[in-house]
Formats: sequence, C-alpha cells, structure tokens
Amino acid sequence: MSAFTERPLAARGREWAVATPHAAASDVAAEVLRGGGNAVDAALAAAAMLTVVYPNQCSVGGDLLALVGTRDGDIRFVNASGRAPRAVDVLPLTAAYDVMPVFGALPVTVPGAVAGWGTLAEIWGTRPLASALAPAEAAAREGVAVASGLANDLARESSHLARDPGMRGVFFADGEVLTAGQTLRQPHLARSLDLIGSEGPAAMYGGEVGASLVKLLAAGGSAMTEEDFAAHTVELSQALAVEYDGVEYLSAGANSQGLFFLQGLKALDVARTVRGPLDPLGRDAGVVASVLAWTAGDRDRYCADPDWSSAPVDHLLSDTYARRVAEHAMSGTAVDLLAQRKASGDTVAVVVADADGTWVSLIQSVFHSFGAAVLDPGTGIVLHNRGASFSLDLASPNGLAGGKRPMHTLMPVLVREGGELVGAHGAMGGRAQPQVHTHLALHLAAGSSPEHAVSVPRWVLGAMEAGVTTGAGVVSAERDVPPAGVHAIEEAGFTVRSLGANDDGVGHGQIIRRAPGDGRPHLAAATDPRADGSAVAG
Repeated sequence: MSAFTERPLAARGREWAVATPHAAASDVAAEVLRGGGNAVDAALAAAAMLTVVYPNQCSVGGDLLALVGTRDGDIRFVNASGRAPRAVDVLPLTAAYDVMPVFGALPVTVPGAVAGWGTLAEIWGTRPLASALAPAEAAAREGVAVASGLANDLARESSHLARDPGMRGVFFADGEVLTAGQTLRQPHLARSLDLIGSEGPAAMYGGEVGASLVKLLAAGGSAMTEEDFAAHTVELSQALAVEYDGVEYLSAGANSQGLFFLQGLKALDVARTVRGPLDPLGRDAGVVASVLAWTAGDRDRYCADPDWSSAPVDHLLSDTYARRVAEHAMSGTAVDLLAQRKASGDTVAVVVADADGTWVSLIQSVFHSFGAAVLDPGTGIVLHNRGASFSLDLASPNGLAGGKRPMHTLMPVLVREGGELVGAHGAMGGRAQPQVHTHLALHLAAGSSPEHAVSVPRWVLGAMEAGVTTGAGVVSAERDVPPAGVHAIEEAGFTVRSLGANDDGVGHGQIIRRAPGDGRPHLAAATDPRADGSAVAG
C-alpha cells in the first residue's frame, strides 16, 4: 500500500477524470484540468511527475506509447519507441550470450519518451511542454517521499542497483537503499527536466542531455551514438479494434503487443457466445488462460518492428481464427507456454478524459524495474533496457538488428461504444499487460464498476519480462482468487503459484469509463490498490 494516507481509489465527475499509479501524478494532472488545460496537457504533467516519483517504473530515459482520441472521432496511435544502435555488432552478442543481456549498456535502445512528450504537446496540447514539466522539475529538485511501491523495488533490486555508481548516488544513503517515507532528491534529473522544458526534445536528441547518455553508454560497451539519438522519430498511425460483447476496444499495432490483446479478446467473445458471460475468477478461468496462452505464443512468433517483419494482422483478427482459438480453449486441450521469467515493476499508465471529449491512454516504461540498472550521474536519468526484448535468434522476426525497434510490451487502450469514446484503460505488467487488460474487460462486461474491476483478485500466466527462465506453464494467482477459479486453471493444464493479496506481480490497472448518471452521464475513474495511485475527477 502507499505511504500516502489520503489517496482515493475511485472518483466520479461530470467534466474530467484522471487515474495514475502515484497520487502525486494524479494531483498535478488534476491541477492542470482545473486550470483549463486539456487531457493531453494533464497526461503530460502526470507522465513527467511519474519519472520523478516512480523511477523504478518509468524514466526520461525510457519509452512511451499512447492513444489519443478526440471528439471528432479521430484516434491516433503515438509510437515513440526507440531503436537499437545502428552500428550494433550482432554476431559477437550471439556468440557471447544465449539471450539478450538484461542489465548494463547493451540492452539500452534510444529512449523515446521525451520525443513522445514533444509530439503529444505539439499536436494536441494547449500549453508548452515546459509547463507540463515544471511540477516534476520542482519535485525532483526539492525532494519527494519514497512511496511504498518504489521502496519495495529498491529493496528487491538493491544488489543490482548497488553495482552502479549513479544508482548508488541517488537511491542509497549511508550505504543502504532508501526506504518508504525517506526523502528522494534528484537535482541532476531536475536540471535535465529544466533543459528539456527550455530546449524541447532537442535537448535529448542532439543536445546536452542526449550527449551525456551516449557517452555513458559508450563507456559500457554500447554502439550507441549521438546520431542514433538525433535520428529518432515518432510514428503516428491508426489504432486497431475489435468488439467484445458489443463494446469496441482499440489498441496499438506495429511493434506493440496491443494486437495480441485484441486477438485474445475477439476469441473470448466467441467463447462468450457459447458459454455466456465469462468469469475469469470462476468456471471460465481455464478457458481464459488457454486463450491468453495461445495469443502469447502468437505474440512471440509475430510481434516485431513492422519495418522488418509484418505480423499477419488480418489473419490474427479474422473471425475464422478467433473461432479456432476459442474452440481450442474450450476443448480443454492445454497450450504450451514459453518459460516464465522473473517479474517486477516496469511500467506506468496514465488515463485522462476531459470535458472537450479528448481521451488519453499513455503508457511509459523502463521495462524491467529500474530498467538497465544504470543511472547517468550527469543527467540523473535512469536508462531503460527495452532492448532486452530482442531475440538473439536472428531468424526470429524480433531478432536484434541495427536500427530496429524491439517487440514492445506497452499497449495503450481506448474503448468506444455507439461510435463514441467511453473509456481509457492502462496497465502495468510487462508481457502480462494483455492479460491485465483482459481481466478488466471481462469484469466490466459482467457489470463491475471500474473500482471493482481494478481491485478484485487477479492471476497472470507466463513471462512478464525477458531474462532468466524459471519454469513453464505457471499461473501466478493472488491468494484470494476463488478456489473455483484455481481449479479451472489447473484443469486446463496449468500450474498455479500462489501470491499474496494485492501483489503487484499481477500488474496495475487504471480505468476511466463514461457511465450513465441521473439525467447526465458521468466519468468514473479508478486506480489499482496494488500501486500508490489515486483517481481524481471534477
């Protein structure tokens, strides 16, 4: 639970709403909305604040993917994910490693978050980017209280962090990692945020901030150059969509795993027509797990940079394929999983809706908890390890190559009904993000409120992250998942591992949904109790 005593997990409002995994981020977003800013302005303020208060899960040195929907019906996918160094020498890596390294300079791809912030502010924002970054800069300079989620990850990852001088200088005091409630000050990060505010994304992609990061990466053996940073671009495209029980869910294609969430949801809609409303915590848990296992396999076969290898989107989202997946899941035949890997925090989700009809689902991440476990002392920036997603099997569509984007776990979600946007969803959970979103969708379809949907017990299967394998076919279930659900999962051929209640090993969810009211619809927002967040509405 959070170190904060006052953090509402649910809120309702007529005009606007926001939910994030840290109360400080929700508060700054709410202030922007109260002051006349729009949903994108608010999302950017929250995103920047989260890099200060949740550096275990996101950073100026990480990536960003988002969906933005406006009242006129336009929905755009913002893909700010970065690429591998163009000069990377792949063959020595394949000779030295069986899988991509997780820590250090080698798995660091070009950080795309700052470019994503700039694009969002330029196209949809009503205020300068500097305005969104100012509260985060002040918080980094003046210090913030370490939240429980950050403290837990500091304790869990302390052995990795202690090996890096930059990490030790920020997150340790007197040789020990900071604990909940202690003050975290990040003056060098504050200066970086100030530079980005004054110079824009150019400070990262061709300026002082990026140059410092490249110098550190080169010292660690990376082939990254300032030219790689300067060449970074943000892509805008249309979202993909499927229906579940008459409600349309939209997510990301390209190198995002959003496609595979939609694929699974479409198959589950077929199962729903046969079995009735699906209960992922009861009799239908095994069917849901089997569908999710199938789609995870498709993700690992097909998800890659489309500039290098295009997934068969039309086939994966076809009615015929959805029936095939659903029938296999309902047959009771087990689906083999890739080996499970260690799980820890990696991602933050920001969801915002405003009175003008703009909806935002913004996801940013460092991939593993604290990313590559490398912090640049000159800039105060934690570097992500998104390149750990690459395969060293060069025949794989996701095989490492110079200038290539890795398969990306980030996947924003918007919801549409009757042609109008009615929801923004976001989740933390690494490779399990599609599963968290599936749980949320099934509970909402069964009539749950947003607050109930994010807070009920959950289970996830398979790998959250890339890394060392520890077993296969494992479903990690919170201890209060009902026995009927556990039994159904085991009957489907999976092994169940018990977690504690409200364990962040099953991810975090954030939701805003438009709901009927007394003569006028309202916005209902909810944040996951497994994080340190809050929901605010007005």
